[in-house]
Amino acid sequence: MTAAPTQARTRTQPGAPTASPCTPACAADPRPTVDAATRRRRAVRLAGALAGTALAALRAPAAGARGRRRLLTCAAARVLTAAGVRVEVTSSPVAWPRAGAGRGPGQLVVANSVSWVDHLALLTVVPGVPVTGTGPAGWPVLGGLLRRAGAVPVDPARPRTLPRAVGQVADALRGGTAVTVRPERTTSCGVDLGRFGTAFLQAAVDAAAPVCPVAVRYRVDGGAGTTLAAHLPGEPLRRSLSRVLAARGLVVEVHLLPALDPAGADRRELAALAEYAVAAVTEARTPVVAAHPRRPRVPTPVVPRRRGAASAA
Repeated sequence: MTAAPTQARTRTQPGAPTASPCTPACAADPRPTVDAATRRRRAVRLAGALAGTALAALRAPAAGARGRRRLLTCAAARVLTAAGVRVEVTSSPVAWPRAGAGRGPGQLVVANSVSWVDHLALLTVVPGVPVTGTGPAGWPVLGGLLRRAGAVPVDPARPRTLPRAVGQVADALRGGTAVTVRPERTTSCGVDLGRFGTAFLQAAVDAAAPVCPVAVRYRVDGGAGTTLAAHLPGEPLRRSLSRVLAARGLVVEVHLLPALDPAGADRRELAALAEYAVAAVTEARTPVVAAHPRRPRVPTPVVPRRRGAASAA
């Protein structure tokens, strides 16, 4: 994947969905897949992981807020492991500010969006609650656990729901809780990076909370990048799921990048800075934007410091 400019897309209302530039052909990958027996084994393990998540959801009301988030983290890790996906976390040399327990506001974690896989990967890496629109939030099992864990709901097709959701995120940040948001208005295969919407960046400004960009990208064994994990708009979940279950050595990389200080910045500036930081790591093409005087320098990634879900061949 090379970083080449593309034509800027039409701006819409903050948070409103836009058309994806990708088609199902974008997710095709010619590399070898696992055998049929391994696919069946992964499917059985996935069903078991979802059953375990259903039991966890029943225990969630009595677990407390932190306990529910811990249950959600464990459930996401089990699902990824069952599907044969490995998570690798790369941390910036610049540590994120500490939050909670009187240490200041929580972090607004801003990540690119490719697939339901990276939704789950982020749940295993970033403590706190996600903003949910589509994807796992609509799953019968994980969706219920997400709601019980305090996920902030928003309907991308109904911009009028945004102000309330932004207010909920600002309140959570003021209380020291980290919140994860996906500001792209649609998913793509990962070759293109959509413009970052600004609505939830306002919550960080209002709460004086640091904005922590996270870059997500995929590779297979051997280090080659891949688009097979993509879940494109309008594509049945089962199609994306079947590609993931058949993948050989699928790895989702989660890069934790230096935090952005909201002091003296507006939401548009923060969105542009986060977008630049993510694009520098993913090497995804971005819409043409004017050069920004505070464009960040993203450090060279360091050796992964933590493993998430282990591959389950």
